[in-house]
Amino acid sequence: MSDKHSPTWHVIRLACMAAIVAMAAGGAALADDRPFITLYTTDLLPAHESELEQTFRWASGHAHESFNEFISNSEFEYGITDNLQGELYLNYEWSRTHPHDPLAPAESENLTGVSGELIWRVMSPYSDPFGLAFYVEPSVFNGQHGLEFKVIGQKNFLDDALRAVVNVNFEDTWSKDAGAWTKESALEFDFGLAYNVTPHWAIGGEFDNERDFDGLILGGPATESADAYFLGPTVQYAAEGYRFVFGAQVQLPIATNPGGTPGAVVDGFTADAEHFRMGVRIAKEL
Repeated sequence: MSDKHSPTWHVIRLACMAAIVAMAAGGAALADDRPFITLYTTDLLPAHESELEQTFRWASGHAHESFNEFISNSEFEYGITDNLQGELYLNYEWSRTHPHDPLAPAESENLTGVSGELIWRVMSPYSDPFGLAFYVEPSVFNGQHGLEFKVIGQKNFLDDALRAVVNVNFEDTWSKDAGAWTKESALEFDFGLAYNVTPHWAIGGEFDNERDFDGLILGGPATESADAYFLGPTVQYAAEGYRFVFGAQVQLPIATNPGGTPGAVVDGFTADAEHFRMGVRIAKEL
């Protein structure tokens, strides 16, 4: 049985408290905000409007080793039309892994790169029964490149104050190691709820199921190697052209080992997936 004083239980309690507070008050949903850290919504910028975003993410904890990762994304977003949004951003990723064995050396990795995004909304949750959008993102890093697709669904309730969002994400990655290219991929099913407690404050939660594959799920055959589940609360404050979003998640001890690899799952946790992660995003309308 899980320790009720563990970080997992603390974050679950926060998510439950957030839901209770959210149901106590109402508010109107904003037209172009994204009150999540990992999920995208179908709320896009209007035509010819732009925005700058800066996101910082930190992750820690692996089974049998010390792990820390820092990710920075600096984005410029532009509404090409009311239903088509483009984004260009710079990425920086740093990670350090150190086995618990004091004689084993630590390993560090630095990645810098650029990414582009297009989000095409085909249905709006404000004028249609639900919102539906498609997302594509190519990325190029030093020694790595990838291609990502998302299907984004959104349903609004309570006069648009409550938003339920689903993302299905497909991603292929090519990484260069010792002169050879390694092909890996991921399939994610993410779900989020956000409620506007006031016109400025939104509070909610995110649940993510992330599955890793050897090989390419989009460009070739792939075999599932691991999965992980994450849960945590989010908070957004929006006013006067600014948005501030904070979110935190813990890995839930319910992972499976689809590939049957020894040591891939330890005490219910995916061994090479972080145990805790948090993110902060700051956005400014231009």
